[in-house]
Amino acid sequence: MGSKAPLSYRTTKLTLGTFLRIMFRPRYLDRDKIPVDGPLIIAANHLSHIDPAFIMTATKRPVSYMSKKEHFDGAIRRLVFKQVGVIPVDRESGALEGMENAVEVLNQGGAIGIFPEGTRSRDGVIGDGKTGVARLAAVTGAAVVPVAIRQTDDVWPITKKIPRPWRKFYYKFGDPMYFDKSEINHENLREFTDQIMEQISQLSEECEEYWKSKKLTVRLKNFTEKTKTGFRNRLESWRENRKVRLMSRVKK
Repeated sequence: MGSKAPLSYRTTKLTLGTFLRIMFRPRYLDRDKIPVDGPLIIAANHLSHIDPAFIMTATKRPVSYMSKKEHFDGAIRRLVFKQVGVIPVDRESGALEGMENAVEVLNQGGAIGIFPEGTRSRDGVIGDGKTGVARLAAVTGAAVVPVAIRQTDDVWPITKKIPRPWRKFYYKFGDPMYFDKSEINHENLREFTDQIMEQISQLSEECEEYWKSKKLTVRLKNFTEKTKTGFRNRLESWRENRKVRLMSRVKK
């Protein structure tokens, strides 16, 4: 897919995307940082099967995802994947064809979604990224937007066959990053990949703090403290005004 989404993608996003938003409770933080045009790579940590679907619903731009070819085995999944432009990757052949297809999408001004870790995290800890994301950015000049994903492993744990709806989860988008080295070599690719993963880790911490701040117990505590502070301030203001009035009477 290029920069313009085909009808099949728009139709699938409208129907399936609407259903997913109704069934689940995604919260998108700072998605206005996603560039509206030009080649784009969305790089995120990976916790659950549902991660790609909700990145696709987060942006108006069509996003092609790279996925191992084994995910195309089922008829229904193969049909859906083709409708939304998922790029099959043959890991046994070194994923060369998948990378070539991704480069073609980016050269057309399109967007690619990728998980630099290469697989889902089983313990929620963000692992080291593979350099494929840096190589795509270096070859095409694409902007890389780091994304932190939180709580989707609670919605669809690795140990479960079906997701658990009505649970809240978060996606936090960071500022675009660019490969700005004059030379493309393993050291530069590794360095840029590490920078991307560091940004994802930082965004993940910020996202976790935001998530905790939205818990009911925290919000009630903050409300109580704010109410007490406001009452104390009003009481002190009343006392000061009363002193002024009393002093003015004494002078008279």
